Amino acid sequence: MIEIHFFLWLMILIIGLFLSMRSTVPSKEFKINPYIKLRLEGGKTNIYVKNRIFQQCMYLLLNLRVDQIENYEEIDSIDEAAESLDRTMESDHGIISPEEEFMGHCSNLQVWAENGYDTRILHRNLAFPLLKRLTEVGDPLAKKVFKEEIAIRLGSKHPTVITFLTQNGYLKYLDSEELEAIFDEISSTVLSGIISELKQQLEHSPAPNLVNHIKYLIQDLSRKFGVQNLPILINHILKRIPENFKEDFIKECYKFLKVNKKFPLIQFINENLNHFDDFEFEFDFVKYNGKIIGIFKDKQLYLSHQKIKKINDIEILEEYFSRIEELDLSNNLISDTEGIEKFSNLKYLKLDNNQITNVEGLKQLKDLNIIYLRNNKVFDIKDFDGFTSLQHLDLSGNSEIVEIPDSLNNLSALKTLKLWNCSIEKFSEASSKFFWMNQNYRFYSGYKQEDKSYYEKTHKNKSSSANGLFKQFVIWVLKMRGTMEEEKFTYNDIDKFEIETTQNAMWWVRTTKSFKKWLNDRAQMRITEFF
Repeated sequence: MIEIHFFLWLMILIIGLFLSMRSTVPSKEFKINPYIKLRLEGGKTNIYVKNRIFQQCMYLLLNLRVDQIENYEEIDSIDEAAESLDRTMESDHGIISPEEEFMGHCSNLQVWAENGYDTRILHRNLAFPLLKRLTEVGDPLAKKVFKEEIAIRLGSKHPTVITFLTQNGYLKYLDSEELEAIFDEISSTVLSGIISELKQQLEHSPAPNLVNHIKYLIQDLSRKFGVQNLPILINHILKRIPENFKEDFIKECYKFLKVNKKFPLIQFINENLNHFDDFEFEFDFVKYNGKIIGIFKDKQLYLSHQKIKKINDIEILEEYFSRIEELDLSNNLISDTEGIEKFSNLKYLKLDNNQITNVEGLKQLKDLNIIYLRNNKVFDIKDFDGFTSLQHLDLSGNSEIVEIPDSLNNLSALKTLKLWNCSIEKFSEASSKFFWMNQNYRFYSGYKQEDKSYYEKTHKNKSSSANGLFKQFVIWVLKMRGTMEEEKFTYNDIDKFEIETTQNAMWWVRTTKSFKKWLNDRAQMRITEFF
């Protein structure tokens, strides 16, 4: 079986495009896609992204000798090919004319775009900056593949590429899970120089110099990897430095990073608690099952994504319960609200993405102004009677809610109700204002497929989009249902009448005179047949 290696396939494709474009490419400008175009200006090829010049040093890979082609069979990217040719490629500008070089660049970039912005096809110095710029101007494909390409090229374990991505800060675009998945494989390349220098500082530098070195190290790592990823790097550094220096290193990192809002401080402290013996923190911590899950600050407490099952098991100084006015318990495993009453002065409560079925426990919180309960298992809005201070209520994603009760009118302060992705089928005239509020109507479920089919057959407009129902369709279907119930006919009756008479049965949501007569005649005929 003949194996076609990536690099050989790539070179054949680019050469083919180059030759085919010699007679077809305009001498001044070539459009790759709606986001990229190339122009030959003053004998140089310039790349434009969204009509703005993107200046980047480019050179063509020209000096591949045919008699040495077998040397490149294992090459997986242009970067590896460039290294095998040293740097002589940068000085070969006189071999071909500017026009031919322009066509070569056009073919390279066209192949790159046609292959989903595969960064192996272009030199790293161009591929990643250009891909980054495309994400910034809104190219959807670039947005989709940008982080994937970073991870893929890191996975190649090619030292030069890894160093380039690290030094230029591309790893900060990966989140902690994405970076952690690949970091074991690249850590030796990334950290070897850092570790050796840090060890020397730890062993030989006086305290002030050491503090400054750690400070500069953290700043450098933040720039290259992102503040959010520092715990991963710090953990890998800890594994490589002597045991007697670990505590000092951790504490200095803490002192420098504790004020950075982007730094995952709680995660860092939990992972390194054994290095904080007898350390006096300036924060009041919140614990759950013995683990730090939050920091009490001012009147706010944020405890999202902490795997909390029972509110009663949250550990906090008793005096702080009544001080908290804003509480975020979203994205946990809470199934009931028992224990929430201890937060007696809450004004803002967020419980999105839990497993809550009823809200009885919230009724003691008389000062609540805002409640978020998105994506839970609430099924009855009547439970919200008595929330006299409530101004904003979001129940989106509670798919078992089917009715908007009249009792909501008793909530005199309520200004906003969101019921997106619920299953609203029933509401009265008295509660209809909540149905039409905040585009809740887009998620009305009290219609049938035959309603949509008839509407789209008789109207120019669609009944819905990916984002839900259109308002005109909802208005129409509600009125149409009323007419059908009042005059006792079905869509089958409409079809029969229009086939028999070739006349229209409906004028928007009103029956035509001829259809009304047809319905009356049919009713009389049934009475006659009965007797």
